[in-house]
Amino acid sequence: MDRRNFLTTMGALPFLPGLLAGAPLLQNTKRSLIVIWMDGGMSHIDTFDGKPEAPVNIRGDLVSSESSLEGVFLSEHLPQLSERMNKLSLIRSITSPEGNHDRGSCYMLTGRRPNPVLQYPTFGSVFGQGAVKTDNPIPPYVAIPDAHYYATQGFLPLAHGPFELGGSPGVRGFKVRNLEPIPEMHQAVQFLNKVDQFDGKPRSDTELARDQFLNQAQYLSLDPEVRSMFDVTREEESVRQRYGRHVMGSSCLLARRLVQGGVRTVFVRDKGWDHHRNIVNAMTYGFPPKLTAMDQAVSALHEDLERRGMLENTVVMVASEFGRTPRVNASGGRDHWSRASSVLLFGAGIRPGTVIGKTDAKGETPIEDPVSPADLFYTVLSALGANLGRTLRTAAGRPIPVIEPSMNLVRELLV
Repeated sequence: MDRRNFLTTMGALPFLPGLLAGAPLLQNTKRSLIVIWMDGGMSHIDTFDGKPEAPVNIRGDLVSSESSLEGVFLSEHLPQLSERMNKLSLIRSITSPEGNHDRGSCYMLTGRRPNPVLQYPTFGSVFGQGAVKTDNPIPPYVAIPDAHYYATQGFLPLAHGPFELGGSPGVRGFKVRNLEPIPEMHQAVQFLNKVDQFDGKPRSDTELARDQFLNQAQYLSLDPEVRSMFDVTREEESVRQRYGRHVMGSSCLLARRLVQGGVRTVFVRDKGWDHHRNIVNAMTYGFPPKLTAMDQAVSALHEDLERRGMLENTVVMVASEFGRTPRVNASGGRDHWSRASSVLLFGAGIRPGTVIGKTDAKGETPIEDPVSPADLFYTVLSALGANLGRTLRTAAGRPIPVIEPSMNLVRELLV
């Protein structure tokens, strides 16, 4: 068989065309991921996919205006993001059949629809696999303040799960849970080592995993330089003011500090986007309002990463489990809507100023370039330079490919 016949034959297999077309397979260990998760279902029409010419019962009372990208309308409460949209990228055609919070989150965060017998790992656990080292005090995956149920290691070993802070930076009295060393720590560790010496048998996998966690916990607690990564008060006041002295701003600032310190993935969870009632007040009133906090924090993150030269090695994704109904309901809110939603992306491997997809005049459904959560999963991991050819293993030894044949790469989004 000559070369041409070989490629023709292999190209007929369902999983090879993407690989032969140049999908990245090498792991770029320098890149990091920040996921900013708008927990509850962020309204696409009231944020990144405004419909200013639609009837008032569709466009709502939140006004949108054209951004620095022609034809892209953002909420007027997102002026800083709107101004720099030519440096960011947007997918307006995310579409999913999953309109339940848990099921929608599972699909968006793992690239797989829910499975009753198997929980899949999220971006950070897949991307960070292999980064866990017993002598490295820096966890590869950190969640601020905690991880969504589907933003965990799934069937992978617990070592690939998120290190959850247990609190929100920006809140008075914030401390990372159990990070500060206690006076009895040295004594307890010495006692444990002495007890282990009485066991002459080889260490089991469970004991080795326990030892790994204990070693990392020791390093985290006893190394002041590592602990300082979690302290946003060490930043200059002007930087803290730029991000915003609120939970969202402080969380994004901490995410930048952690990535700068060597963390591979940071998951920032911002709750309270499930607006079934009075969506205008819910998004524009508060201390600060939802939209204002997101605008300030995310634009500051982009500006800060760019200024520090970190943007070329960091991917940032702003996403939610689904969008919200195009029609405003009788309570002035919007209900669950999985047929259309938006995702904002920027950073390493992402082509700036790119807009993928378009929804119809009412924002009900994509009419150009529909993208599934599985396609998004594939594309983000590609931008990170992850090893897409790997096969993961469940505890029972079942092989699970990182990328399924049904997943499609959104090539136009990638550099």
